[in-house]
Amino acid sequence: MNEENRNFCKGIFCRFIENINISIMFDKEIEAIAKCTESIKELDDDAKFRVLKYLIERFGIGTNSIKPNQTFYTPQILVNSPLDNQDQVSKENRNDNKDDFPTLKQLLIKNLPKNEPEWILCFAFYCSDFGEDTFKREDIVDKYKESNKYSDTNRKNLNQNLNACIKKDWLKDYNKDEFILKEEGINYAKEILKGNSISREIKRPKKNKANLPDTNE
Repeated sequence: MNEENRNFCKGIFCRFIENINISIMFDKEIEAIAKCTESIKELDDDAKFRVLKYLIERFGIGTNSIKPNQTFYTPQILVNSPLDNQDQVSKENRNDNKDDFPTLKQLLIKNLPKNEPEWILCFAFYCSDFGEDTFKREDIVDKYKESNKYSDTNRKNLNQNLNACIKKDWLKDYNKDEFILKEEGINYAKEILKGNSISREIKRPKKNKANLPDTNE
């Protein structure tokens, strides 16, 4: 095969790969829209707004202006992409005043976390020095005790709730004994502390007095 034919075949192959990449990216976008719509369709308007606001802030949408004549769905190969280091949280970008965060007692009084995984996330946020250090399972237990929330149920379910936080991409196993807060977890912890939890509170059912035994008989 001469050089001209090789270049011709190479051009056809490149266009073929480009079309495949565009199709995949488009399908992923449609899938993401469908999943987001399904997830928030039953929420009230205020909750929908909080979810969308959180996603916009999470991904920095609107912070970078669109370049003139920008072409979307243009495939490109990224070498040494910054996304490869997405688990490394940049301390320089954190300008939060730590005194602005509520105390553990205020978390309890205001009922800011709505479920146990959110409580663990907030405990992790505090015992990791607001996401700047690693923490251990024992540190979470200490925060439970410090906030007077420790119980046999919390102790038994701690591993399960820690795994729930990992599945939500809030935490990551650093080694066998330590965890780190991921950027996703740091951002959502801050939203919880602002009163913007997107979870529904699970309330225990009240006992029906009518079904209680009559001790006067």
